[in-house]
Amino acid sequence: MATLPQGYTIRAGEIRDIEALQAIDVKASHLFEPTGLIEFPEAGPEPIPESELLNGISTGWLFVVIWEPEKPVGFAYCTQRRSHLYLDQISVDPFHGRRGLGSKLIETVVARAEREGLKSVILSTFRDVPWNGPFYRSLGFAEIPRRRHVSWMQKLEAIQAETMDVTLRCFMQRKLSNKREGRPRLLPVFAPRKMNSNQSSR
Repeated sequence: MATLPQGYTIRAGEIRDIEALQAIDVKASHLFEPTGLIEFPEAGPEPIPESELLNGISTGWLFVVIWEPEKPVGFAYCTQRRSHLYLDQISVDPFHGRRGLGSKLIETVVARAEREGLKSVILSTFRDVPWNGPFYRSLGFAEIPRRRHVSWMQKLEAIQAETMDVTLRCFMQRKLSNKREGRPRLLPVFAPRKMNSNQSSR
């Protein structure tokens, strides 16, 4: 397992992080502007809603990368979908990119999901954008065939189709080894936001 670069740590998200995390999300979204793959509003990319970050804090599924002394520079937010975990958003400040922070966030998410007894981590991403599909494949994720898409995936794809060409996207899954006996703890499903592009940045 890779280690974090010196000066970085990962901890659970806190209310005091919200404003910084929204700013990080916007910065990471700007990486997609040259690709033309996402139709952004005229005012520019919109941040992940505060309500979703609060949900992540309350459920324990918001993880934040901290750069010393206490500056958030990246985050991963997830929601539980019955016995699976969905990675709603992972964003890293581009200034701190290409240092393995995204990989460590994924490792943190996977380790926690395994401890909770979940079956897999699922995400939705652009299939061929280097820091999307190829990046996740290098971390053990595999594309889910369309015939295996369940209802919540279909609903999410319909929302994404309003601002993106979903034919260029895919759902990916990393199956987990169950490290917890018994059935996973079920949490309520949080409704997806209008634009959920999984704008990851390493």
